[in-house]
Amino acid sequence: MGETNARGRVELTHEDVHAGERGTRGRCLPEPWMCNVFYLDGSLRDIRVLDTTRVEWIAVLEHLRVVADETEVVHSYPRLDPVRPAVADLFRVWADEPEGQESSFCFRARFGAVWFRAWPAFEEEIEFSVWPEDVLDGAGVAAVLRFLVEVATTSQRRALLTAEVVLYDPGLPTLISHDPASGLTSHI
Repeated sequence: MGETNARGRVELTHEDVHAGERGTRGRCLPEPWMCNVFYLDGSLRDIRVLDTTRVEWIAVLEHLRVVADETEVVHSYPRLDPVRPAVADLFRVWADEPEGQESSFCFRARFGAVWFRAWPAFEEEIEFSVWPEDVLDGAGVAAVLRFLVEVATTSQRRALLTAEVVLYDPGLPTLISHDPASGLTSHI
C-alpha cells in the first residue's frame, strides 16, 4: 500500500494508484489520509504543472481527450468548432489573435465521477481545478491520483496537487505530487 520514504512521505507506485481506481482496497484509497486532503473548506484543489509551454498544454489536453471518460470544451471563438475544436486552434486564438485576448476557454475532463476544469491563464503553468465535494470516497481519490499521473506523464514534469491559489508560490505546501521520472506519487 505505499511506503514511507526517508523524509517521512508516503510514496505510491503506479500499481497502488490504479488499485484504488479498481476498488481493490478500502474506502479512502490507496491511503486513508488522502480523503483528508479533500475536506470541505470553501476552496478548490488545484493540479499544477510548472514551467510549461503551449506545446505541453496541447499535449496534455489532447491526451486527456483520449484517456478521460468524457471531455468538454466551452469557448466563445466564432471561427472554431463549437463542440470539439482542435486544441492547437484554441491556444492559437486565445494567445495569438485579438478575438481571444479578452477571454479564455474552459476544458473539462471527467475521470469516474470527478470533473477536472482548466481555464488557461498562462502558457507557463498548467492548472486544473477540482471541487473537493466531488471527491467523496476511495474511487474519487483514485480518480484524482490517476488524473495527476496522466498529466505528469504526458507533460514529463512533476504534477502537484495544492490548495487553491491564484499564482503558485513555491512556499505553499504541496498536498500530493507525482514525479514521472521516478514513477512515484507522494504525499508531502
